[in-house]
Amino acid sequence: MNRYDDARDQDHGWVEPAGAGLLAQTLGAMAGGVDPASPTGPAAAIPNMSRRVRRRRTAKLGGLGGGALAVAGALVLGAVQLVPSDQPEALLPGATAPSPTPSSLSSSGPDLPIQDGYQPSWLEWSDLTCGMPVADLESTAQGWSVEAAGDVYERPGDLGGGESVTLRGMAATVEQGDGVLQGAPVLVWSQGGVVVDLGTDVFEASDLRAPLVGSGADVIEANGGASTTCVPGGTGESTVFETPLPEGDYEVRVVAFPQVESGWTTAVSEPVPVRIDSDGAHSPTGERGGESAIEFPEPVGGQVARFELDRTTGWVTAELTQPGYSSDTPLRVVGQCEGTDPEALLPIEVVLWPTGDVLASTQISCDGGEAGAEVDVPAGEGAIIDLRLPSIPDGVGRAWVSLEPATPQGRDAAGE
Repeated sequence: MNRYDDARDQDHGWVEPAGAGLLAQTLGAMAGGVDPASPTGPAAAIPNMSRRVRRRRTAKLGGLGGGALAVAGALVLGAVQLVPSDQPEALLPGATAPSPTPSSLSSSGPDLPIQDGYQPSWLEWSDLTCGMPVADLESTAQGWSVEAAGDVYERPGDLGGGESVTLRGMAATVEQGDGVLQGAPVLVWSQGGVVVDLGTDVFEASDLRAPLVGSGADVIEANGGASTTCVPGGTGESTVFETPLPEGDYEVRVVAFPQVESGWTTAVSEPVPVRIDSDGAHSPTGERGGESAIEFPEPVGGQVARFELDRTTGWVTAELTQPGYSSDTPLRVVGQCEGTDPEALLPIEVVLWPTGDVLASTQISCDGGEAGAEVDVPAGEGAIIDLRLPSIPDGVGRAWVSLEPATPQGRDAAGE
């Protein structure tokens, strides 16, 4: 059953189905010596997950910032991974997806298995399946190329009713070939040489927009979630994905789905390393970070949005939090940035979620001092606001930015 955020009289486009899986039954059968993939095993009871991928209006590659993000059956994601026991057959367009069977446990992987061979309904036109070898994850789009171009970051996704999920994004570059890009690229995760998360459903209405942590011009956001689409619960339109990817080291690829005259195709990037730990997902810092003595202060009362970036260790932490919603209260952007070049500037944009429309912009110096400026944010009461850093200078160790009341509660006004 679809559930929309009607608590604030606003449809943010997120969909949360509900249901449950057959994992316990399958594991019990395996323990009793029954082949779960046999005609009498529990896998035979799992219904086919087939539906047509909806075709939507064409969105040209340059159209950043338009339309609402809707991820049907994919944003409330869920869980794990394991080395597959068998390689499933590729599915042709119009074919019925096979009944998924859980893979056996891997000594080096997490304690819960992905459903080897499972294919989310929005990918039934393709040969992409959970547990497939990453060597088989190849580009089929003529003339297209995709590359990861920034740090992985996390932000909350509002489901309404006080509920939210953790979403992940990353900057990506796309070189266009024949056809058009129908929606945002996705993040596909692998571990131990097999695919453990196929990303979210971007075929409903996921328009192209700039990432929250950018790397200059001509980048778009590749998106995903904190949970995997390779452990489904429920069936059909009630499928849910609720188990987070466990802690560990992964490879992440950006995958785009251009549409050509003959149908959908794939454009796959080279892999980049990402680590998940108790603090979230992290990209390697490499040579871009630096030292910093600044500390992240406690949030003030009435804070609307806050972004924190830490590149002082070997793994980057980039996270957006949203304690509140926009209101008629006068607001300001305040923050600190410190790096190897005190004359470097950190650009900041205040944007409306989910469209990415820029409402206000400013910048602060990366000299370590706290600075702020009042901004006019005509978003309307109850709007969800993001803070975007379009380009982060190399050498920045730490930076934080807050959108908060112009008369702060709990911290002295900066820049006065």
